[in-house]
Amino acid sequence: MKRRHDTMTRAEFVKRTAGAVGGMALAGSAMGDLFALSPQRGFRAAALPLGTAADTVLLNGKVATVDAFDSFTQAVAIRDGLILQTGSTANIQALAGEGTLVIDLKGRTLTPGFIDAHCHFQYKALMGDFWLGFVPPEVGSITELQDAVADLVTGMEMDEWVNGYYLVFSDGRSPTRDDLDPVSPDNPVFIMHQGGHWASVNSLALAMAGITSDTPDPVGGIIERDSGGEPTGVLYNHRAMDLVRHLIPLYSNEDLVTGILATQPLFAAAGLTGFHDNNIRDVEGLRTYQRLASNGQVYQRQGLFYTLEWPSDLDRALHEIDHVTNEFTRFAGFKFLIDGQGPTFYCHEAHGGTSYRITTWDPSTFKETVRILHETGLQICVHCGGDAAADLALDAFEEAMNAYPRSDPRHRIEHAVLTTPEATQRMVDLGVIVSTQPQFIRLAGDLYKDLFTANQMERLIMTREWLDAGVKVALGSDTPTTLWYEPRATLFGAMTRLTWTDQVLNPEQVMTVDEAIRAHTADAAFALHEEDVKGSIEAGKMADLVVWSDDPYSATAEEVYRSAIDLTMVGGEIVYLGPRPPRRQIG
Repeated sequence: MKRRHDTMTRAEFVKRTAGAVGGMALAGSAMGDLFALSPQRGFRAAALPLGTAADTVLLNGKVATVDAFDSFTQAVAIRDGLILQTGSTANIQALAGEGTLVIDLKGRTLTPGFIDAHCHFQYKALMGDFWLGFVPPEVGSITELQDAVADLVTGMEMDEWVNGYYLVFSDGRSPTRDDLDPVSPDNPVFIMHQGGHWASVNSLALAMAGITSDTPDPVGGIIERDSGGEPTGVLYNHRAMDLVRHLIPLYSNEDLVTGILATQPLFAAAGLTGFHDNNIRDVEGLRTYQRLASNGQVYQRQGLFYTLEWPSDLDRALHEIDHVTNEFTRFAGFKFLIDGQGPTFYCHEAHGGTSYRITTWDPSTFKETVRILHETGLQICVHCGGDAAADLALDAFEEAMNAYPRSDPRHRIEHAVLTTPEATQRMVDLGVIVSTQPQFIRLAGDLYKDLFTANQMERLIMTREWLDAGVKVALGSDTPTTLWYEPRATLFGAMTRLTWTDQVLNPEQVMTVDEAIRAHTADAAFALHEEDVKGSIEAGKMADLVVWSDDPYSATAEEVYRSAIDLTMVGGEIVYLGPRPPRRQIG
């Protein structure tokens, strides 16, 4: 982005940079372009009487039920938002009445709607507006970042915050206060890495937060310092970032509502019918989700986790959270982060990042807080990047379950990028679910080679080991931490384990297409105690369905990635109709 000498308003900047990530190409990739977008709804299940005329029938297809037997059939009947029956085209066609909508699939594949088991829908909804994108192709170097910030502040009031995110710079480093001060002396700057676990700020932001050379690192955070002990402006992990971030005016409720409603169609077009938002940090944001769902304004079925970042969050978690559950929203439980992103993964063995020894919570405080929340009867999920982080989470789960036995709590480890062999068996024994994102390998696999030791590289996202041992694995996108929210990107990552430069990491850990689709549908539903009402195409379950342009079960991984969604249905209602819609008629 070249510096402009005329005034550019914040609105103009937003318009110019919005969606820049979506238009970026995968350099050096056999895949060529980036993956696309998606929406969803849900809650209820009751067997419907046979012999009842269907509202909708879908005929002449390849129906992948993803039931316990991985059965395939030809057709589906829907009534009152639920699956009435599956079977042959002849049997299902007999359920069509005078007003039944008849959809001819013409041989296309029908699968359950996809459930993103780990994403940050709220932050996805705010990116490009509240969070401004300093990303390629416009911003690919620190010099271009400086130009973009200089352009932006010319149209801002003094002391107004520059609040944004970046992806990667050709300089191979994070910007510092020395980079940001010359172009923004009068406006505080907070620019977060898109991964969400470190940020760069300028001197004005440091001063407003009272951060000096004498400021100690907060528990679980790192204030980067130069050789003289002065803060560089780079802050690692949320607790360090929060020292500055709490000063930034919060987005408005109107901003969040607008973003949520605008993001739904993207998810729908990608074949997503639901998601688990694993990082809701503010009570009012949680209530906005719940209010929209209760008012019938959403069609994505959402499972929501409230994040505890500081010990003081426990009181809010226990006393201010509304446990709303209805057809389209479910308050599922609580989220912790016990380490950061790659450079601050908490590991047993040293790595080449910023620190491998730091936990974002004091371990004893973390365990006690997990125990208290376990007694609520809800789920707990923990962000674990490093193997020591995963072991600490398992220790906390085990101690809580021993202190207060519960049947099948289904606590979760999120990401599980590095784990030990012993952790796998403990996950089985404790009934812990792994919610992971194999597309991390696509995004960061080449960087991992420079960050981790050879031993650590052998333990990256052990999907085959987990599945063979009997661990339940759920797949998600982690959008907007990753570039892609589309299930086809997640499936591609699980099936190939290709890095950005098309190297395969630990090929023995690849998943089959059957396993990957199950982990993104039925087992994602299981990960939220919802396997009885969604995730497979069986009588009595929600009619959340997706029609593919090509058959993923007979395609290569690249063909799966390049396929499109022709129709997405939530609760029997069409929420997305693609460029090649199935033929419809009223029977």
